[in-house]
Amino acid sequence: MKTKMKKLLIFAVTLTFLGCSKTQSIQEYYVAKSEDPNFLVIDIPTSFLGINNEVLNQEEQAALESFQKLNMLMFRKTAANEAQFPKELEKVREIIDGEGFDPLMVLSDRQFSGKLLLEGSIERPGEIVFFGAAADEGFLLARLIGSEMQVEKAVLLAKALEREGALDNAVEAVAKIL
Repeated sequence: MKTKMKKLLIFAVTLTFLGCSKTQSIQEYYVAKSEDPNFLVIDIPTSFLGINNEVLNQEEQAALESFQKLNMLMFRKTAANEAQFPKELEKVREIIDGEGFDPLMVLSDRQFSGKLLLEGSIERPGEIVFFGAAADEGFLLARLIGSEMQVEKAVLLAKALEREGALDNAVEAVAKIL
């Protein structure tokens, strides 16, 4: 009886360690950095975009309803946190280069690098993530979160937001917060 219990305990402990991922998730990283004064965390609900639903067609309204919020995490590089910047950049790159994310688009030049990533499938993404970094400025990690999200809906919504000037409204509102 004792040997069966020992085997069961060893099996449970082994499963626990194997089931734990060594790589931190984006959500865990956001939570860990929410109290760090070098980071700015902003949650923007889609209602904050100031879109008049009356000007959206039925398909655009369904796309808007599938997205709930945008999480943004910003690290602004300063002289005081210059040593922390490469460490944080490495942590974020380790997370987004992990197995769970597929790159949709990669941008790169001398001053800036960026990635648009997808967690899950194209048909049903769990989240759509943008990561951008500038060596002199810092980095931004943004997550689009919702239910029943689809990449096609994100493209449709982006076009509607651009047409209605909602992105300008959101930038102005975020600038007021900052």
